[in-house]
Amino acid sequence: MSPNHETAAEELPFVPGQIIKVCGDKDADGFYHGESGGLSGYVPGNMVAEIPVNDEYLKHLLLQQGFLPVDHTAGMSMTPALSDIITPEDVIVRRMVALFDYDPWESSPNYDSEVELGFRSGDIIYVLGDMDQDGFYFGDLHGRRGLVPSNYLQLLPWD
Repeated sequence: MSPNHETAAEELPFVPGQIIKVCGDKDADGFYHGESGGLSGYVPGNMVAEIPVNDEYLKHLLLQQGFLPVDHTAGMSMTPALSDIITPEDVIVRRMVALFDYDPWESSPNYDSEVELGFRSGDIIYVLGDMDQDGFYFGDLHGRRGLVPSNYLQLLPWD
């Protein structure tokens, strides 16, 4: 909650780990103008940190995801862990949302469930390539990769 109640309506609401696209420099009061999740407003400069990303594809993925991976919000460098998302240009990448929670240790029909990704309903998973003969995709979730069941996912547009 903003300490300045008179201008609180002009500030952009956000939560820890949320990615905010900053436009321009910090103003005299220490605020940036930012955009996130279709909203825009002022963002206190002392409550945000820059994420240096030189790769345009990775930048696109981060902005589409909207949040930093939970594993990386504790002050770790983003670039090495997330650089694993980069794939060869000939691989088709699809953006999908998880419709249900999936815990491979409990729900997997396979013996080698350790090669599968667990996820929660609402997670955005980047599917790399085509579905295999068993109905699984190879997916990327916050830099972790593994097999994901196709019947738990729904295709999302890239916008």
